[in-house]
Amino acid sequence: MNNCVVGNGISLTELADRFGTPLIIYDLGRIEENYKAIKEATGARVLYSIKANPNLAILTFLRKLGSGADAASPGEIFLALKAGFEPGNILYTGGAFRSINDIKYGIDAGVLFNFDSRREFERALSLATGPGLCSSGLTWAMVGGFAPGVMLAGEESKFGMFLDEAVEAYRLARDVGVEEFGIHAMMGSNVLDADYFVKIAELLKGYAEVIEDRVGVRIRYFDMGGGFGIPYKPDEKPLDLNKLSVLRNFFPGELWVEPGRFIVGNAGYLITRVTEVKRKGGKTFVGVDVGMNVLIRPMLYGAYHHIVTCNGGEEREVVDVVGPICENTDKLAINRELPKVRG
Repeated sequence: MNNCVVGNGISLTELADRFGTPLIIYDLGRIEENYKAIKEATGARVLYSIKANPNLAILTFLRKLGSGADAASPGEIFLALKAGFEPGNILYTGGAFRSINDIKYGIDAGVLFNFDSRREFERALSLATGPGLCSSGLTWAMVGGFAPGVMLAGEESKFGMFLDEAVEAYRLARDVGVEEFGIHAMMGSNVLDADYFVKIAELLKGYAEVIEDRVGVRIRYFDMGGGFGIPYKPDEKPLDLNKLSVLRNFFPGELWVEPGRFIVGNAGYLITRVTEVKRKGGKTFVGVDVGMNVLIRPMLYGAYHHIVTCNGGEEREVVDVVGPICENTDKLAINRELPKVRG
């Protein structure tokens, strides 16, 4: 198998020769397969998480497939509208601690809101009466993720609220005339355990029942957020989508999901050329023409990205793959065994 030929026989080396490096390409066929796979497995309304990749061509392509959009900032709302998404198909989750200007931008754009706290909803009310669709973000101590920087729930997380505060937020929304409600979970990041998502669904359903009982409202949609993982290392097993079929008709209302990485993560290729191989004492550094300014995740929180060589020999060696930025943290891989390369 030639790892440098992708899609329908597209050669990565030929693309590098034609367009130069560094070069990022995406396989739209793979993106379509991934979108359809998560939609068919869960039966959910899919809102593509724009932060995973905000490329306008990809956004437009997914809109044409029928996807909605999950926006985390005014910039992402702008891109979603530019790509042709209707405001009613854009959910503005916003992460946490939106400024008054950010909230106003979403209201003026007419998008759907997901609120992270009661106080945030109160600030929105100071600008407009009763945003059309309110969901109070609700998180708890059940956390998924692969690094501290992407832990999204629990007391140590800046995101969401606990049940008692959520109840008060829904009461406030009801009292000011909001008629349609949803509930949202932040499940974690790159989770490969399908059973975890089933547990999240059970918790979300239980919390919704408590809110409905205490507040006297009906939860219309259940947004399980994102977190659907993809393998990064060769020995990792992919998410078992067959197990997610239990989510079909699990909730009394409509299920929404917000995959990002799952849709685009394994469809992208970053092509780079070796500039120099430096042997320094017992270390070997393979320098390439792409750095942390293009791919920051390895430096930011030690994320693993698989690396293949297109012109390497059979002999192998352990190296650090480093970029051209004037920082010693500019490393794409540390102590990685790769085919020996020339430089």
